[in-house]
Amino acid sequence: MAAPRRFPRIHPLFVAATLAVTVAAAGVAGAAMWRQQSDVRQSEIARWQLMATSANDAAALSRLQRAAAAGEIAACAALGETLLSRTDTESRAQAEHWLSLAAASGHTRAQFLLGKAAMLGELASGRTDLPVAWRELGAAARVGDVGAAYYLGLLYRGGYGHTADPAAAAHWFRVAADGGVAQAMFLLANAYREGDGVPRNDATAVSWYEAAAEREHPASIQALAMAYRSGELGLSRDESNYRQHLAEAAHALKHPAINP
Repeated sequence: MAAPRRFPRIHPLFVAATLAVTVAAAGVAGAAMWRQQSDVRQSEIARWQLMATSANDAAALSRLQRAAAAGEIAACAALGETLLSRTDTESRAQAEHWLSLAAASGHTRAQFLLGKAAMLGELASGRTDLPVAWRELGAAARVGDVGAAYYLGLLYRGGYGHTADPAAAAHWFRVAADGGVAQAMFLLANAYREGDGVPRNDATAVSWYEAAAEREHPASIQALAMAYRSGELGLSRDESNYRQHLAEAAHALKHPAINP
């Protein structure tokens, strides 16, 4: 009678490790699939928003409304932004409702839009709401939204219910300027020119004016023109450069850089 076949004993740690690798691989695959599905849904919501906003497409708006009512945060934010672009009080009231829901869930774009509207008096009440502006713009700016950083810088510069803080204003203008906001570059240049919240530095001021000028920011081009005319900011008087910058400023006024 043949002896029974003996199989090699598998160490329990090997079994556990193999199982862990299998579970991890399944998790990575599942996460990738989830991200793909999420990206597809985000694109769909963005398409509905574009159609509802630019083409006033009622069907697209209805789809956004259904998705928002079902609790999709991205849809809440998109619906809020769509309605905020309208001028009637009812639409703005609904916009505030949906943006508030999305902002409370940490949606950065909704926080920015809600904070900006509260600061500029563009909510249904037609009045500024500074506590909302400070809270929402601060939340969005702290996670890197450059538009929120710009408006937060304005809040710190002017005080708006708080003591004005030029250093904090310059910090947030720098965040926005690094993100490409031309008006923030201009205000940061002014801060360095005047030593307002930052050490006075003419060369740094010129570099930020030039960065904004490259984005066709009229006031920055004009500031450079006057510096060349008067020999300010460490620049030599230069009539040719003065006239060239004046012409560029006039051209930029036709299509200036847009604030966020």
